Amino acid sequence: MHTTSPGRRARAARLMTVILLAAGATPLSACVVESSEASERAELPAPGAVDVVQPITLSDRARVPEKEPGFLGAELGSHELVITHDGGLPPFAPGDVLGGTQGGGYLVRVVRVRALDAMRVALETTPAYLTEFMTEGHFRVRYDAREYARALDEHAARARELGEEDGEPIASQAEALKVSSGASLKLFELSSAALPASCGVTAHGAAELDVEAELSPVLDLEVHVGPRGKLNPVPELKQLRFVASGELDVTARLRGAGTVEGRCTVDLLALAGGAPSLPLPTLTFWVGPVPVIVTTEVVPRAKADLGLSFTAAEVTAEAQTTAEIAAGVDYRNEEWRTIWEPSCSASGTAEVGAPGPITASGKVSAGAELRARLYGILGPNVGVQAYARVTAETAPPYCSYDARVDGGVRAYAQAEAGVSVGPLDLTFKSLDLVDLELLHFDGPRTSGALRDAPECREPR
Repeated sequence: MHTTSPGRRARAARLMTVILLAAGATPLSACVVESSEASERAELPAPGAVDVVQPITLSDRARVPEKEPGFLGAELGSHELVITHDGGLPPFAPGDVLGGTQGGGYLVRVVRVRALDAMRVALETTPAYLTEFMTEGHFRVRYDAREYARALDEHAARARELGEEDGEPIASQAEALKVSSGASLKLFELSSAALPASCGVTAHGAAELDVEAELSPVLDLEVHVGPRGKLNPVPELKQLRFVASGELDVTARLRGAGTVEGRCTVDLLALAGGAPSLPLPTLTFWVGPVPVIVTTEVVPRAKADLGLSFTAAEVTAEAQTTAEIAAGVDYRNEEWRTIWEPSCSASGTAEVGAPGPITASGKVSAGAELRARLYGILGPNVGVQAYARVTAETAPPYCSYDARVDGGVRAYAQAEAGVSVGPLDLTFKSLDLVDLELLHFDGPRTSGALRDAPECREPR
């Protein structure tokens, strides 16, 4: 039986901006708030919507320490959880299954208990299965980065309107969260990058590329845990549905001059000096007294396929693709299926500055892989990519040029090796790699004059 190690989960958590938000979050202000109205103003908005289809029932050994009297704090290590308390916290024992929000969230089973002093206890832990923590429950959670950013804007405005001592700090915190909430994630930005010699650029030529890719993410997660049968109370995962959606924009601008002759494929991330994974906030949703924690790592992807052939000419081409995508997986009735609902549009222009035999084509693909994990352990990888392509060419007698623009979008779903969903060791092995079909969209065609010569004039 395979599990994801706590050390690996801790390393992944360090890649993300850790933000613990919940409908029941502690007010940010340190002052005592007397009225419930003022308290609501002081609290940050929840990161998204929670729909409870069936309330969660915890197992006999399940505990949420931060909801228990006497709890003061927790520090999460690779194989250890250190709990600070005031002496009134009920003792822990091997076999306890703990879930909590601190340190980026955790779902662990206690292996050994060691008192550090009168106020701290160290718990040696191992990752726990979801079905060890809850025996029944059915819920849906949704995170829309744009909606969340709007909610934070409104919250900041209300905080400033209070005119109280804590109004400005609360508003500033809301604005800081907005920056990290990923309302519009700049996946990739490359400006005036010179193409390498492998693309056919000579000493008498130059070619450069601008690329921008942006994603406005929406995450939907549905989880259903229940008894295996009427006469078998052992809990099992009945449904796990994860969908990544939103708008993906890719823009590419290709400029060339002089003499260039060649075809190449360019790793744009390497050309830009590497691009790290991007953070989305750690999302904490409270389903009754139970924290549901979703961590998401966004890994950019970008490459260009280029073909250039011209002498003593100037070419400028631009293409843009906007894709509305929904891609994901749904596990139900012990079977996996993929979810794929794309739409796409493309636009762009091209200009050629001198007559002669010219072809210039640029196809830029960019997007991201979203690695979502429930409690940092369970979940798929969903990749979404859009491409923008423009082609410009001339033909004898080189009186004019023609240009074409098109775009498309693809996605895939895959599982990280060793991710397991319960005691039955149900894995994603039937979903090792699923490529979802490519959607193609033809954009505009344009043309322009290159010279006014007798042979270029239309016969009367």
